[in-house]
Amino acid sequence: MTGPLRSFHLADTDGTALNGGGAEIVFDATVRAARQLGHDVTVMTATPRRTPLSYVYSRRNYREIREALRRAQPHLIHLQNYYHYLSPSALAAIRDHKREHPSARVVFTAHDFHLICPNSGFQHFARSRPISYDVQRPRFRWFHKFDRRSWAHSILKLAQHVYAYRVRHLERAIDAIISPSELIATAFRHAGIVIPVHVLRNPISVSPTTTSVQRSGLAFLGRLTPAKGLLTFVQLLERREFQCRIDVYGDGPQRNELVDFAGRSRYVDLALHGHVRHQDIGDVLGKHQALVYPSTWLENAPLAVVEAAALGLTLVVPHLGGAREMAELAEKHELYDPAEPSSVTRAVSRALATAEPNALRDPSAFRFETFVKRLDAVYQRQTSPDSEIRPSSA
Repeated sequence: MTGPLRSFHLADTDGTALNGGGAEIVFDATVRAARQLGHDVTVMTATPRRTPLSYVYSRRNYREIREALRRAQPHLIHLQNYYHYLSPSALAAIRDHKREHPSARVVFTAHDFHLICPNSGFQHFARSRPISYDVQRPRFRWFHKFDRRSWAHSILKLAQHVYAYRVRHLERAIDAIISPSELIATAFRHAGIVIPVHVLRNPISVSPTTTSVQRSGLAFLGRLTPAKGLLTFVQLLERREFQCRIDVYGDGPQRNELVDFAGRSRYVDLALHGHVRHQDIGDVLGKHQALVYPSTWLENAPLAVVEAAALGLTLVVPHLGGAREMAELAEKHELYDPAEPSSVTRAVSRALATAEPNALRDPSAFRFETFVKRLDAVYQRQTSPDSEIRPSSA
């Protein structure tokens, strides 16, 4: 190979997205890492619009990605979240590009369970109640409801999944998968994914303050959606007459319900502060004693949990999924069973009683420099002359 390695980075959205979260932050970090490695970088994100048909498969995005790949002629294509707006047509465009350029290699960062389940949170719903599948036996049923909102949304998710991965087997375009957690890697392997999976922790950019800070109260950081579980969590605390204050940093469709709760609650003092820019997280979280992260899905590797631990907050998380995996990488964490109210209040009480600040057991695993080094190792394995080239045709 002569000249710099040309890498093409593709995702639905980047860090400029209004409601962007951890996946968008990681996408930006990946692009920054590729530039630091000396790549000739091309970045492409989606126009955030869709119809039911384009959600299942977008012909327009297929054509645009094919043309962008033709112009960029990348040695390496790094794909991240694509199924909301780009649709699986992104994989079809990449597969067809590889047929014409068989030396091109494809790396995919899995931020959730999308490749193996119509519901990216690895759940189905019974009377709006989320039920998680078993990571050790990852099998879903086609008659399950995969979207909390309606059966119509569920059918669209199922149609997208079946068409992309059962009919066209578009996942075969991928040569390597990066997983930020052991959880996703385990689920993929048990689901029969034979593509190599590399566990690479997401980088964080926060660090604990060197000055003494008076810490108090609980904090929540994240999107205000049913999947994040905050409303259910505070309602439980209220029913248990558990007196506490929770400062909420984030926005989303459940904001109005949380505002209503805050106006009538007697025991839980809920203060909503709105969306916080990522660069300001250290300032807002660093003054709190503990982070509550009551997500109702298995998660993957929530950045908020790791960042809070790095900032010294004790962690209060459910006893399952990626939130637990990330919490156990820190010194101080309290696990609870969402089905047992006494377990929840006990975990919060213990977190508030913790005197010493928290810390990550191995901070180096989450440093950007480590991320760059390990990402480069994945790239090198794919682009070296003796790397195995697998067929990408269906």
